[in-house]
Amino acid sequence: MNLKTGTLPLPRWKKAIYIFLGLLAVVMVGLSFAQIWVMNSVDQIPGYGVVRASEQGLPPPDERGAFLVLNDAHNPNYPSTLVELLATTEAGVVDAKSGAHLLPGEVKAVMVQSAVVSDGSEYRVYRIGDPSPEPMKFQRLTGGKQMLIEPKDGTWDPGPYIVDIPSEGMFGGRSYFQFYVDAPK
Repeated sequence: MNLKTGTLPLPRWKKAIYIFLGLLAVVMVGLSFAQIWVMNSVDQIPGYGVVRASEQGLPPPDERGAFLVLNDAHNPNYPSTLVELLATTEAGVVDAKSGAHLLPGEVKAVMVQSAVVSDGSEYRVYRIGDPSPEPMKFQRLTGGKQMLIEPKDGTWDPGPYIVDIPSEGMFGGRSYFQFYVDAPK
């Protein structure tokens, strides 16, 4: 007992716990300010990312979502023949500045990779605002986790495209991906 204050000294392990909890509180407050700074300083989030393709031209097996499969002759801004598209919960929210832009001859197909891919009726790829969607052909790849989607005539018409697929997980819903096919100059 401390004679001056009339209190008992804290055991060492209690001091360590209080110090640890104090550090956690400081880190939590610091991360909250960092989140606010990031949200207010980032103007454009890219609607795509580049993925290194395997020798077969496929994404890594642990990647899920929609990918653009590019022809060998494509824009050098994309160092790989695979472009991963950003998943969104609403269609048409990726603006023209942040979306992936390709020419019609550069896009080979859209690849969807999921834990389990169902039949083609669950998947849609269409141009925004096009009253008559182009007919697409769907090809499930061996293993049941990947599907290739491409126009039946093999050509991608210029315009903004939406990839609409079922969401994975217990709550279902739909996931949307967007990319742009630009008119040749």
